[in-house]
Amino acid sequence: MSILISSANATTRKRWTQILQDEHKLLIVSDILELKNVIQQNTIELILLHRSMADMGFISELTAARIFVLSDIPNDNEAFTLLRHGVVGFANTYISAARLKEAVNTILTGRVWVGQKLMQKIIRGAHPAIDEKITKTIPEHNLSDREEEVALLVSQGKSNIEIAVELNISERTVKAHISSIFKKTKTESRLQLALYIKTMI
Repeated sequence: MSILISSANATTRKRWTQILQDEHKLLIVSDILELKNVIQQNTIELILLHRSMADMGFISELTAARIFVLSDIPNDNEAFTLLRHGVVGFANTYISAARLKEAVNTILTGRVWVGQKLMQKIIRGAHPAIDEKITKTIPEHNLSDREEEVALLVSQGKSNIEIAVELNISERTVKAHISSIFKKTKTESRLQLALYIKTMI
């Protein structure tokens, strides 16, 4: 299977290609007609789509593969709308090479990629009932007291650094707790964990 790079901008196509070509099989298109033809003739695992190339209607009709939209001027409201239309990733067109590789690999494992700040907004917006003073416990999955504290703070949209400061532990320890929590709750992302906690408390 292939990753399809889609942009009308030659510089953008070249940059994304240079970043990803060593790790992935790439197909490259520069207009919508070409994009449609390639999708019909190939099995596409992921589409990197330059936002300026397609309108929302076209994006919502793309069901042949996962879609990662990159925008020259990223906007949270636009990101929310795109995610509701089934997009699995959203980032700045000029995302760093390292972050682009990380984003693509994350999406290919079945997860969603958005920036940390946007993820916090999504979690907080989806779960207004999760209050900072919640003291209820999370049942069934044998989380330690500390893991429960970390999980509840994650569900409030707090970053690893914020959790570390609040609990007076290192960021490395927070990451270790979150990895353990994911395993015990069978979740794979902060958003999934927040959704899980919301249904359990």
